Amino acid sequence: MRRLALPAAALPAALAAVLAGTALTAVPAHAARPSEKGRLDVLFVGAHPDDEASGLSTYGQWNEFDGPYVSRARVGVLTVTRGEGGGNAVGTEEGPPLGLLREDEERRAVGKAGIKDVHYLDKVDFYYTVSAPLAAKSWNHQATLEKVVRLVRETRPETIVTMEPAPLPGQHGHHQEAARLAIEAYFAAADAKAGPKDAPRPWAARRLLITGGATGPTGPSCVTDFTPSDPSARVIGVWGGRASPRNGGKTWAQVEREAQRVYVSQGWGGRPDVPADPAEIGCDYFTEVHSRERPAPSKPESGPAVTGEQEPLPRVADFDAWARRTGVPGLIGRMKRVLTLGSGQSRKVRIDLTNTSSSAQSGTVKLDLPTGFAADTAGKPYELAAGAKGAVTFTVENTDASLPTSDQGGVNGDHDYTITTTSGSAPPDVRKAALELVPVAALPKAGTAPRTDGKEDPGEYSGPTLDLSRVWEGGACESSADCSATGKVTWTGDALHMLVNVRDDKRGTVLGADDCKRHWRTDSVEIAVDPRGDSENTSTTFKTGIFPAMADGKPCFERDADHHQGPGKETAPGMEVAATVSQPYAGYTVETKIPFTALPAAVDPARMALNVFVYDSDTQDKTGQTRLGWSTWGGVQGDPYRWGLTTLPGHVPPPGLPDTAPPPVMPAEAALSQNSPLSIIQAAETGIPLAGGRAAPWWDTARITGRPAVSGGGTTFRLRSTGPGTAHAYVWDGKILGRKKIVVRRAGLMTVTVLAAPLPHRGVLAVAFEAKAGGTASSTARLGG
Repeated sequence: MRRLALPAAALPAALAAVLAGTALTAVPAHAARPSEKGRLDVLFVGAHPDDEASGLSTYGQWNEFDGPYVSRARVGVLTVTRGEGGGNAVGTEEGPPLGLLREDEERRAVGKAGIKDVHYLDKVDFYYTVSAPLAAKSWNHQATLEKVVRLVRETRPETIVTMEPAPLPGQHGHHQEAARLAIEAYFAAADAKAGPKDAPRPWAARRLLITGGATGPTGPSCVTDFTPSDPSARVIGVWGGRASPRNGGKTWAQVEREAQRVYVSQGWGGRPDVPADPAEIGCDYFTEVHSRERPAPSKPESGPAVTGEQEPLPRVADFDAWARRTGVPGLIGRMKRVLTLGSGQSRKVRIDLTNTSSSAQSGTVKLDLPTGFAADTAGKPYELAAGAKGAVTFTVENTDASLPTSDQGGVNGDHDYTITTTSGSAPPDVRKAALELVPVAALPKAGTAPRTDGKEDPGEYSGPTLDLSRVWEGGACESSADCSATGKVTWTGDALHMLVNVRDDKRGTVLGADDCKRHWRTDSVEIAVDPRGDSENTSTTFKTGIFPAMADGKPCFERDADHHQGPGKETAPGMEVAATVSQPYAGYTVETKIPFTALPAAVDPARMALNVFVYDSDTQDKTGQTRLGWSTWGGVQGDPYRWGLTTLPGHVPPPGLPDTAPPPVMPAEAALSQNSPLSIIQAAETGIPLAGGRAAPWWDTARITGRPAVSGGGTTFRLRSTGPGTAHAYVWDGKILGRKKIVVRRAGLMTVTVLAAPLPHRGVLAVAFEAKAGGTASSTARLGG
């Protein structure tokens, strides 16, 4: 029996498996071997609902056709979270209710590609970050890995597909961590000594793929005529222009687009059609990370005796160490080595040296810097013992402060240079790296504290005017009247004061006063402060989103994706916000006072990192079109090292503030599988327990017994248990009609009534039991007729 979650309008198809089958299905208490009903050929592992969306044309083809790589495959999805931390373009749901809404979207979307099984791990979608280590800590990496291993062994896929695990610029940290989990599970699931002790027997998938890895033309030739990012990697291309007979001859790219439109909560409902001409449609590309069918491609062993590389960012060093430790050394070196420095400033640049030879080496390291940069010396000597590591350090200065900063300078923000390391008679090692310039500003102390009234009075802000009109995401502004902004910052003994003037020709959605969250959905300002100027991720920073006006006419603010996300008044005591919106509408002004005590640590007056972003929406569908800012790169809202640098001459932090931020207050409330009828129904039918957990033991389980009765506005059923626990019962007909939580204290038979009565032949009773001894059991029964 199979099932597909659909909206109420398509209810008969959604319930066909349950209503047409027996009255009762249940997870076996302890199966000797995994259920065949839950077996898969391909398993995609992602972090959020919609992470698989860009590959659905491929997964649909793998499901529909015979092919050289996979044939008529049963494809399933493992999603670590339900995306409860994302935006909502269709309502005010947030947290677990939004997660369940997004689960329904995901099941309906992937169903268009023939995917029926979606497994969730019930981890929290806490917020956008570019830090995999932060996600690993929040999700408890080892415990979550055990869940993934269990699901791989339960579903026994031949192919595992996941996302890009490397911290490429803008790459979501949740995506990185989900990929790390998938890659580790690929190996651990095959290892009898790894994984949970009570998990099914080991399973070795044949191949491991990650998405992306090449560029190519449009048309069918993209399958073979492409350029891989890594010439040594194995890459496969799957053309989206192939027609799908089961979808009436539509191209699979168009079917994928229709599936993507199901994600209306994410603002995807209005995505345009793909090109009608298949020749204008390209390929999905996948890189083979590991295969148990053929050896990895060999790489030449010969090379320079000594290598010299620019020091890595902490996240890059962490990733390379992980790749080496996990057994996927081919992933090392995927990130370009970059460092930032303030415009017109200098910094230390360390060059890491490795002697790859069996003899001592000596030589010189030279930097060939671009125009506008200079090092303290032309070259630095070194000596290294055989096999040893070392380093030399240069002081590099930006000597031309007129060079454009952010992504407007160099090539997409990178000022490339060359590192040449010589070593005796061996050929030199030549490597590329880049420096990135961030804007700087000296912020003067205010003579008199500005009034926070949403307008600038003479003399309030004497410092420099910040240009906030650089685009870092979305479409370009048609003119300064379309979208542009400036900012001013000053400070007093107890607070930062900021004024942002925004020009905007079309007003986005004015949200209800109860919807002061996820500011990026409409016109808003975001202020980001890293008080010490050294944060690896935003969990040690202060970030606030400010709406100029809600439906009640008042401004509103929140904290988002920082040290303490939540409603502004609760998480930033003493913060003040005022705004004026021009009439007729041509933009707005936001002014705010941020107490230093609201920041996670004391400000370093010689190096406070700061950024200001402006989100522009010209539509009424709760989606933004353009993002502007001061220091700009893709994904920069999560990259404190790329924010601008400021000084506060004469500032003395208020007493009692720490120099190091305490542990952050992280969002922790996730949507849970035992609260999802769709997940319960799937678990009952596939025999795979909820959330990557184990099945309840035979001596502590519970299930529906007999046929439920519907009468008098209620649904009554009997629950037989063999031990204590908690049961979650739902009456469902495409939406939850009623629910009841039942505490089971001992073995026996209970009669339970849920106050809900579906229409005849349209309902399902779904029950999830959480055993006190651990593990779950899921059972379902049809209702009416």
